[in-house]
Amino acid sequence: MKRLVLAVVLSAVAVSAQAQTRYNAWSDPNAPHTAAQSAFVKELRTLVSEAEKARAADPKFLQDLKNLAAKYDVSLPSVIFSDDFSDGDFTKNPAWQVTSGKYWIEKGYGLRSIVEKASATTSQNNTSNQQQKLSKEEMIIGVLGAVLGGQTQQQGKTQQQATVTPKNDPATIQLTTPVKNAFTLKMSLSSWAEGAQFEMGPYQGNEADVGYKLVYRSGQIPALQLLRNYKSSSSVVASLSSLKLEDQKYHEIEWIRNPAGAMSVSIDGKSVLQATDNGFRDDFSGFVMKNISGDLIIKSVAMQTTP
Repeated sequence: MKRLVLAVVLSAVAVSAQAQTRYNAWSDPNAPHTAAQSAFVKELRTLVSEAEKARAADPKFLQDLKNLAAKYDVSLPSVIFSDDFSDGDFTKNPAWQVTSGKYWIEKGYGLRSIVEKASATTSQNNTSNQQQKLSKEEMIIGVLGAVLGGQTQQQGKTQQQATVTPKNDPATIQLTTPVKNAFTLKMSLSSWAEGAQFEMGPYQGNEADVGYKLVYRSGQIPALQLLRNYKSSSSVVASLSSLKLEDQKYHEIEWIRNPAGAMSVSIDGKSVLQATDNGFRDDFSGFVMKNISGDLIIKSVAMQTTP
C-alpha cells in the first residue's frame, strides 16, 4: 500500500515538472502596459497629430485613432494641484489669487464666498430714490442758478452724471499653474442660497475667461452647461436642463477630459454630461472659479492629468 501511494506521488511530481517546462508564464491582460506599449501610444498620437496638420486622412478616422490611443494609454496620472483648505490659508500651497470680490476660509467648512443676487425691485427702488434726490437738488440749483447767473447748472449736471446704480460684482479666484489638456477635476461643493450661479474651469493664456467652463445656474433652464469660451464668442458643448444643489450638503463633482477630447461630468457619482470637443488642443495656463451669485463653500478641489 505504501509503495502504491509513493508511486502516485512520484507520478504527480513528474507531471508537474513536465507542465512547468511545457507552458509559458501567463500574462495578465489587466496588468500595466510595458514601456514599449507606452512608447507605441505616444508614437501613434504623434502620427495622428501630423496627419491632422497635413489633412492626410478622414477626420473621423483620425478621431478613431485618438480614441484607440486613449483606450490603451495607462500612464500614471500626475497631480496638478490639490487643496482642502485645512491649513486656513488659501494664498499658499497652492497660491490662489482673488481677482475680484471676496473669499475667506470658514473654519471647519472650507473656502467660502457670498455674493448677493441683485433683485429687480431693489434696483428700481434705488433708481427711484436717486431720481427723487436729483429732482430736489435740481430745484435748489434752479433757484441758485437764477441768482448766480447759471453758474451752478453745470455743477448739477456733473453730479447727476457721477451717480451710479450699485451692483454686485462676481467673486473670482484663480490659480496660475500649468494644466494639461487632458485632466480630471474633483470638487466638493456646497450651495446654501437659492438663485446661485457659479462657474469654473481651466483657462488659456492671460485671459481667465478663455477656456472650458462648467456653469451652474440654480433655478434656471438649463441648470448646468459645459461651455467653450473664446475671447469674442462662446459655444455650448453640453447642457443639463434640471439640477438643484441647494440642500446645504456637500456634493462631489467630477469632470474628466481624456486625451481624445471626450469629456464627462458626474455629480455624486451619477453621470450628467457627456460630450467630445477639441476646440482647445493646447495645454491650459491655470484654473479659475467665479461666484456670480450665491453662498458657496468649497470643501476641497483637486486636479490631475488624465491618462
